Amino acid sequence: MAMQMGELDSGSIKVQKWQNTMYAVDSGIQSGATTIRDEEYEIPVTKKVYMTTTVTQQEPDLEQYTMTRATRVRAALFPESLEDGTTILSTQTDPSQMTNVQKLAEPSQMLKNAIIHLINYQDDAELATRAMPELAKLLGDEDQVVVSKAAQIVDQLTRKEASRRALMQNHQMVTAVVRAMQNSNDMETNKATASILHNLSHQREGLLAIFKTGGIPALVRMLSSPFEPVLFYAITTLH
Repeated sequence: MAMQMGELDSGSIKVQKWQNTMYAVDSGIQSGATTIRDEEYEIPVTKKVYMTTTVTQQEPDLEQYTMTRATRVRAALFPESLEDGTTILSTQTDPSQMTNVQKLAEPSQMLKNAIIHLINYQDDAELATRAMPELAKLLGDEDQVVVSKAAQIVDQLTRKEASRRALMQNHQMVTAVVRAMQNSNDMETNKATASILHNLSHQREGLLAIFKTGGIPALVRMLSSPFEPVLFYAITTLH
């Protein structure tokens, strides 16, 4: 009996020691207490969220693609034919590289630009031809302000090749310029007329027109001008 009591006491001591260790979490077996979760011993739970993306492949709209291709060709060849606000789906991935459509349209654009330049050239020549009789009359006007303005207009015309050629072929016009240079003491008029002869002298035909209309003596007279631009035009033209 005494042995049994000793064994019970020994068992109680072991239970007490076990409860005092770090594993002494009352599960209710010894105390019969209701089990309560201790926050310090809560087991961490990891949640994983999976996202799914659904891609629906649609069949390409061949009709729209054909219309877009036709629009690109028309835009490359005739850009002025497109309506304002028209949006074109471009296939150009690299701005520095031309698309096949642009390469095919390049000769057409070059021809178009050449025609535009030719039309402008003809317009300049026709404008100068129509204006020359009136300008020649104004260059001989008694009012020096009128003469100066007319000389400046003629000077502007000689800066374009087409109108310059038209002027140098009209000896009456060149004669009017030379007379205005000889008869005027106005610096602006002398500058404009000297510039006109300088521009005409770039072509052999212009040099011949200056020589035949008495432009050489007029230019020699301008060598004594105190106005530097007039002196420059006179020297370079005579040279």
